[in-house]
Amino acid sequence: MLSHRVLVASCLVVIALISNPAWAQPAKPKEGPLGMKFAPLPKATFYMGWNGQKGSAKKTEIKEDFEIAIHTVTQSQWQEVMGNNPCSFSRDGEGKDKVKDIKDEDLKHFPVENVSWTDAQEFIKKLNEKEKGKGYQYRLPSEVEWEYACRGGATSEEECSYHCYFAKPTNDLSSKEANFHGDHPFGKGARGPNLGRTTKVGSYAPNKVGLYDMHGNVWQWCEDLWEKGGSARVSRGGKLELRRRQLPGSVPRQVRADAPEL
Repeated sequence: MLSHRVLVASCLVVIALISNPAWAQPAKPKEGPLGMKFAPLPKATFYMGWNGQKGSAKKTEIKEDFEIAIHTVTQSQWQEVMGNNPCSFSRDGEGKDKVKDIKDEDLKHFPVENVSWTDAQEFIKKLNEKEKGKGYQYRLPSEVEWEYACRGGATSEEECSYHCYFAKPTNDLSSKEANFHGDHPFGKGARGPNLGRTTKVGSYAPNKVGLYDMHGNVWQWCEDLWEKGGSARVSRGGKLELRRRQLPGSVPRQVRADAPEL
């Protein structure tokens, strides 16, 4: 039986279903293909969808253990699998002037962006072909899995009632802590820098289970349809131009499956 790993890409996450009876402390990340690392998370019931209003979070079940990539898919990982680099913030992209002073070694660790949900599916298809026979099946996370992971594996209604998650949950966010528009902090967060571009994955502190960039840098595709019978897909997370009214911790977005995301 294959285990499932979830990827994040423009963002892409990979998930893997696993079995682990001891979850007292967050487990160490596991090695994956292309230099990827995966954080295991246990099945659980948590409160999903808190929007700042009492009672807005609903009890939701995660039915299986899984693993999720600790970083979004990078430009170099995409290039190795797909043979191209679609990114705006790359040597030949529209945003090349904003990364002209970035070293090549660092730029290859910038997140892939400007890719559609359909593009992400093709990447995953090729990655699964490449990794066939090694015991894992790669896919995008469901929206439920994404939010549970973003909240750091929190399960109580109290702990699931915050907007942002690092080592501890908080309702304050500065661009010193995530890559978004620094003139628009959230809550009591201080104003900070506005890079105007993506940045190297893992440049900011992770959440409690070791996941990075869940509140900025690039949006992250989920597997889910926006609505039954439709074609639009769900994306979560945040991006470099995010403003406080668009805080990503609990707000899903509807995006056409063939529309490139940043």
